Amino acid sequence: MQLIAYCLALLSSISVALALSATGSRVLAVVGEDPDAYSSFLGSLKERGYTTTSLTPEKVSETTLYKFGERMFDHAVILAPNMKQFPKGLEPSTLIDFLRDGGNLMVGLSPKLTESWRGFAREFGLEFGDRDTMLVDHFGYDAQMDRGDHTAVQVGGSRSSAPLDAGGIVPNELVFSKDTLSSQESFLYRGIAHWIGPSPLAFPLLLPPATSYQTDVPMITTSEVEGGWAAKGINKLEPLNAVENLLTGADAHSSDTKASLASAIQLRDNSARVMFVGSVEIMQNEIYAMEDRPIQRAVVDDLILWTFQEHGVLRVVRRAHERLRAGPEDLRPDYEEEPGVNKMYRIKDTVNYVLEVQQFENGAWRAVSQPLDLQLSAIMLDPYVTVPLLPEAGSNSTVYRAILGLPDRHGVFTLRVNWKRHGYTYIRADDVIPVRPFNHNEYPRMLSSSWPYVAGALSTMLGFSTFVALWLIMPLSKLSSKML
Repeated sequence: MQLIAYCLALLSSISVALALSATGSRVLAVVGEDPDAYSSFLGSLKERGYTTTSLTPEKVSETTLYKFGERMFDHAVILAPNMKQFPKGLEPSTLIDFLRDGGNLMVGLSPKLTESWRGFAREFGLEFGDRDTMLVDHFGYDAQMDRGDHTAVQVGGSRSSAPLDAGGIVPNELVFSKDTLSSQESFLYRGIAHWIGPSPLAFPLLLPPATSYQTDVPMITTSEVEGGWAAKGINKLEPLNAVENLLTGADAHSSDTKASLASAIQLRDNSARVMFVGSVEIMQNEIYAMEDRPIQRAVVDDLILWTFQEHGVLRVVRRAHERLRAGPEDLRPDYEEEPGVNKMYRIKDTVNYVLEVQQFENGAWRAVSQPLDLQLSAIMLDPYVTVPLLPEAGSNSTVYRAILGLPDRHGVFTLRVNWKRHGYTYIRADDVIPVRPFNHNEYPRMLSSSWPYVAGALSTMLGFSTFVALWLIMPLSKLSSKML
């Protein structure tokens, strides 16, 4: 028995270790300065089962991402914020094609980001600050990791001394694990923040503290006085009250959240995932591998694993729709429908719609863990009817079903499920159906609305018959003598 239990435990550990992405395990890591500084971060990907290829920007070629028209990697991690120009094979157009083909992208930036990266981020509705600006917080900074400029910002956690919001991790259970969300540790962040535009497909994952703001940071030099420091270039700094469009942490906690430290985007067509993080230092060994602060590694791992589509991945396995018959005699011609397949509907028909969905979790496709608020709409330019899709438990999938009554309007309709939620793969299913009116022989023999016309015709016939009968039974009058 002990041997069997040991084998089962070994198999379970192997299955966890082999839990890869739903889209593949090939990772391209493009690292700029000092590739050895990311050894712990890249090593964690290899330990999880990913095949990682590390290159510097100079070694990227035209055939790195694509070779003979075939995508060579499933995921790309670019940690080179100081690239002035994108190398051949890694141009923005190539990265966009990579995403449209189903690849996933994570971009790590820093205060040294170039204008090329700022322009690329605008394609996704994100606006990063100026070069050499950093997030600063004079009320919540790490005294041990700080360099004297208060840029080692403590985000979230047990930092409750300040009366304003401490920022932190957005409580999205699809991205972050329960252990990460329940942690009371503060997350150390050193980097740049950004604004999120009006795009509904972009959403924040790390929020800055309300006491922080983004500004030019002066050069720090050690003072001759023991334990002190001095700053150069203070007189060149622009006063904060004169700065236009100043990014502050208070923006992130307003009704329209704009400021963020890490943001995610999913493409509308194929739900390919893109992650922008304003700090590459949180992925370097100095901060990522801190033994006394495991929250650093947990947050970064959750971000990268969601980007690689290990969590929140859905797929539609099957969808079907057919007419609900009123009885065994309710039949239609073969050219309109076959058993289980509807080619054409009639107005006022009742449709049984079925959508089968699976979720990728722990390396396997299974039933959806939480009910999804799916809806089905019958659309012809505008939705005519919208009904909820109710879940039915299954063994390896979840079946959503809806009973929809077609409107009293003929034409070409679309049965559409268009479901988008932050963190989940989008669900989009369209079925085009023609809806015809009643044929001339399908109307009832007697319509209630025809009774006035029938009564008018019957009264006319009855009146004419009465007149003829009275005319025939009336006696003939004698002819007058004048007429003889």
